[in-house]
Amino acid sequence: MTTTGRQRPAPPHVARAPRPAAVRRAEAAARAQQRRRSRRRRTFLVGAVVVLVVAALAVAVPALLGRDHGSAPQAGPSVAVASQPSATPTTAPAPTARDLATAAITTAWTDRWRGAKGFLGTASGPASCTGSEDDPTRCTQKFAGGTLVWRPAKGGTVTVAQTDDPATDLVIVNKQRPLDPRTFAPKKLVEVAGPNEVMRPEAAKALKSMFRAASKAGLPLVVHSAYRAYGVQASTYEGWVAAHGKKQADNESARPGYSEHQTGLAVDVLDASGSCGAMTCFGSTKQAAWVAKNAWRYGFVVRYPKGEEKTTGYVYEPWHVRYVGKKVAADVRATGAKTLEDFFGLSAARTY
Repeated sequence: MTTTGRQRPAPPHVARAPRPAAVRRAEAAARAQQRRRSRRRRTFLVGAVVVLVVAALAVAVPALLGRDHGSAPQAGPSVAVASQPSATPTTAPAPTARDLATAAITTAWTDRWRGAKGFLGTASGPASCTGSEDDPTRCTQKFAGGTLVWRPAKGGTVTVAQTDDPATDLVIVNKQRPLDPRTFAPKKLVEVAGPNEVMRPEAAKALKSMFRAASKAGLPLVVHSAYRAYGVQASTYEGWVAAHGKKQADNESARPGYSEHQTGLAVDVLDASGSCGAMTCFGSTKQAAWVAKNAWRYGFVVRYPKGEEKTTGYVYEPWHVRYVGKKVAADVRATGAKTLEDFFGLSAARTY
């Protein structure tokens, strides 16, 4: 009998065979990997949005505050001017790294060097810094009497460029600062006491003026030792080593290349009256007292004063004077600096 018009009954359910465990694990791993990919895509999209927002704020906020993104203005003829506040601080551009670097040398330390009374005198050019606007690495400014150099990234320490140059009157030589080159010799030397005792012209002229004044005061002086070439200093030092040992020699005689005598700016003076003709007794003479009190008037300083061995590296030498020029010598005296290291802010040099 047929069943016309009626739906055929569904066939009975056929049970599937269970999938192997390996297949199930593979499918689970695939689903986990897909979830991780989805999370990474979401994280990337969120990060990209954050970056775009930060970048937009970095551009928009300074513009809203009125900041000038152009190149930083050069410092004026005086460093102090560069650090002065604007007449309208509410709308003035924010200081750049170059501005801050320039202002870094307007300190009490260098104020004594600059200006009408300081030995550097007035600025002869603007301050300038190398490197980028946001990361200046070395700044300089020229003055009538020298060039200031400072590195803002290293705490704003200020030095005078001439203290490294053996051809200048301001070169500082000690056990930590040898001459460069160590065989340096001045280009010109003139006599100060016969052909064997010579100095640079400016130092020789100043020494003659000081000797005339000392003689006029009834305290005549005589040159004991002036310029020593590298070879002469080597022989002098070796003689000290042979006679007293290396340790004692280093306390009383400079190694070749480390001697002020090699600069042509230093001279050892003694009593010319006959009461004391040796270094051992010079410190007790009236001449030594006169030199300590008046040498600055002629551009000299007593280079190795008493009690400063830890700074200079040498025992007290009242007979050893060093030419630095009248302005520097006057500044050293006015500020009360005991040594040239102290005056220029250089490190102590007790040992090699």
